[in-house]
Amino acid sequence: MKPNVDRRIAELLCSRICHELVAGIAAINNGVELISEIDASMFDEAMGLIGGSAKQASARVQYYRMAYGFAGHDALQSMMAVRELAEGLVESEERFDVSLPDTAAAGDLKPGSGKLILNLIVFAMDCLPRGGRITADVHMVDGRPCVIVMGEGDEARLSDRCAAAIAPDVAQEDVTALNVHAYFTAALAAELGDGLVSDVSGTTATLRVPV
Repeated sequence: MKPNVDRRIAELLCSRICHELVAGIAAINNGVELISEIDASMFDEAMGLIGGSAKQASARVQYYRMAYGFAGHDALQSMMAVRELAEGLVESEERFDVSLPDTAAAGDLKPGSGKLILNLIVFAMDCLPRGGRITADVHMVDGRPCVIVMGEGDEARLSDRCAAAIAPDVAQEDVTALNVHAYFTAALAAELGDGLVSDVSGTTATLRVPV
């Protein structure tokens, strides 16, 4: 797969970001409207709704800024930084839990590896329709570092559209808003390493990228 990303792919990634943000922003708007309609006894409940939704939207913006944006290539120098973003993303997602190493020295990730891990985590979440647990780490395999992200949950599966998006011969015209994240992740894996290797079946989704 060629790692280039054209304008259409960028537009589809923007659609993905908007999809991720719309629920939280809509909840903030609903909370503001609620304040104008209720009595003082409901004020604290409305403010709690607004605060929680704003926190969720902020966490998603920060996550996708690093996962899709230019800053993510060099800014994520430690697994700790990646872990903080991942925990913020799933904090409001009752279906998912993430586990990344909590003791990693700054500078332990090669440029681009943190960005790759963020994208692989979302890919793994997309493979777990019923939710589950996501783990991520960098291991030495055959003398070289390998990013490994694993999802564990019921009915793990790689959808046909995502399988098509990560195929080496995929045409960019076949990428849609529903599988653009898979395409972008595979393109990033090809740019940073030997490409994406996926094994999804039963209750596990294992994603590996030698970097």
